[in-house]
Amino acid sequence: MKHRIIIICCLLLTSFSLSPAQDTMYYREVIRELSSKKYEGRSDYGKGDMKAARYIAGQFRQIPGVEPSLREGYLQPFTYNVNVFHKRMEMSVDGAVLEPGKDFIVREFSPSQKGTWSLTYIGDQDHDPERLIPMLEKGDFRNSYIVLQFDLVYKYMGIAPEALYKMPVAGLIMVRKERPPFFKSRSGSLQPIPVIWTGPGFPQNAGEVSVRFESRMKNGHTSSNVIAHIPGSARADSCLVFIAHYDHLGHFGKDVFYPGANDNASGVAFLLTLARYYALPENRPDLTYIFIAAAAEENNLLGSTWYTENPVIPLDRILQVINLDMVADNGDCLFVETGPEGEDNLLRFREINSRYNLFSKIEQHPLSNDSDHYPFAVRKVPALYIMVDGDAYSVYHTPLDDYEHIYTNRYLPLFRLVTSFANSF
Repeated sequence: MKHRIIIICCLLLTSFSLSPAQDTMYYREVIRELSSKKYEGRSDYGKGDMKAARYIAGQFRQIPGVEPSLREGYLQPFTYNVNVFHKRMEMSVDGAVLEPGKDFIVREFSPSQKGTWSLTYIGDQDHDPERLIPMLEKGDFRNSYIVLQFDLVYKYMGIAPEALYKMPVAGLIMVRKERPPFFKSRSGSLQPIPVIWTGPGFPQNAGEVSVRFESRMKNGHTSSNVIAHIPGSARADSCLVFIAHYDHLGHFGKDVFYPGANDNASGVAFLLTLARYYALPENRPDLTYIFIAAAAEENNLLGSTWYTENPVIPLDRILQVINLDMVADNGDCLFVETGPEGEDNLLRFREINSRYNLFSKIEQHPLSNDSDHYPFAVRKVPALYIMVDGDAYSVYHTPLDDYEHIYTNRYLPLFRLVTSFANSF
């Protein structure tokens, strides 16, 4: 009899240990699916964002106990304007062709342009805006592209040197020390001139640049948040919100697409594994748990902002928002952000991490508008941003953020940390 009890206990332990392994397989499966070519980078190209939204809604639909949160189902649509580059994106320097998405990108607010212009290089000492702005304002470089060092522009003028974008020049080239990342956060409007980021291989003494850029402002593009919930068993009027944006950057030109495996197919995959876990009868929460796959985060947090303006449960009933963004990485450090209302809960999060010895470091950054926790935090809702630091970040916002460049070795410790934190409310 004793041997039989031991065997049964071993079987139960084996069954329990297989469950996380199976969820890891599902986690990877979702990342692989959402970062595949069929979703075209999960943005405005080929309706890739809506294809992804329908896939995520289908995953929620397959989980018994998870319910749609809107009268019409899972989708919460909204519209916005976006400048897109869906056709030719060509650039050459002294006849040498540069590869789009690798050697150069065009900033998302740039207009169309075609032609050949001379190049004017700005010396290091002239990057100071007190010297640079007056120099350009004279109008002597109307027929030239101005070549600047990105790091020096950032040092003097920050990440958005908008004064430069309005100078009377043909365009701006900013040379970076790494492969240039693509962004869409300022794609809702156009600047007067093209702004180009290049990699470190850009020549230091070239004579002319030829470009052919085709941009188009899409007015009234529709995306949808995907929202599901598990009703609370005891305290249904209060809720926790798990959020992860599913959109990414789409296309830069017809042929270059951005898979967005770590950013942020990984967060959505994690979100879905949480929904599967809490839908099990033995894990059903006392609180109502809301799961939001947010759209248009890359377009300046449009989906999460829309949600906070149109919540399915009033914001004052939210005890905590947990934002999962770029979690398929291999580091032993978590980057976190929260607002003043979330500081006490962050202390609890740190204590749980220390208790179970899950991550060696939790590094807190100042609250910023870099992900979907921000629209909640500015409305005084406790909101926690979570990102796993590591090697996958080296391909951030490049076409190399694909399934081959993710890591899942931190999935299980993060899952234990997030679920233990959620269970503490």
